[in-house]
Amino acid sequence: MGMYLGFPEFIGGSKMKVFSYVQDRFNGRINNWSSRLLSKGGKEVQIKAVAQAVPTYVMSCYLLPQGITNRLRSTTSNFWWSSNQNSRGLHWIAWDEICTPKDLGGLGFRDLHDFNIALLAKQLWRLIHYPDSLLARVLKGRYYRHTSPLDDHQSYSPSYGWRSIMAAKPLLTLGLRKTIGTGGDTRAWSEPWIPDTVARAPKPADHIVYRLPQLPVQSFIRNDTKEWDTQLLRDFFILMI
Repeated sequence: MGMYLGFPEFIGGSKMKVFSYVQDRFNGRINNWSSRLLSKGGKEVQIKAVAQAVPTYVMSCYLLPQGITNRLRSTTSNFWWSSNQNSRGLHWIAWDEICTPKDLGGLGFRDLHDFNIALLAKQLWRLIHYPDSLLARVLKGRYYRHTSPLDDHQSYSPSYGWRSIMAAKPLLTLGLRKTIGTGGDTRAWSEPWIPDTVARAPKPADHIVYRLPQLPVQSFIRNDTKEWDTQLLRDFFILMI
């Protein structure tokens, strides 16, 4: 198996074996540093600026196996607490607490799994915002030809790259809210367009039993004035006013 642009040419079988080179590169970078010659401040700079930047390129395209990220975290933790290369040191605080932001009492180290998901969510965001890019057009023709990458749909034999991007969809949808505009491309009952604390779909009125699943928000906007039809909204929705 060869490499092309820093990635394996074929990603199949055991993902732990495929992405083991990331761990080897990470370990090689940290093992070259002498722990006893660095202060805690120096170690913090080395971890944040150098060590945790090593897998960033790979994590921006693929979801690393949990076993790989656990080993990277273990290597980083041992380097932080050890005083020499032959000792793993005494771990006084759980690494999850150290990874919390500084204003919350931590040191602000990256949780590599969360950072991996965030990078993949950024790729998914680009597919939505730049639908005419070459990558978006290729993926659209293969996986979501007549829908959106955020819609629930099944793909036949998806690649590991596409499955990696889809792993970030739950994170991205948590912070999304559809802007109405004309309301023609927003489904009233299923898409998050209500600007609540967490964006959500509206709550239907008690007497509404059957709902057209594809009903657009445009149906509740007056054609003459381009304003909300308040009476229609009261009939169909529970208004939180």
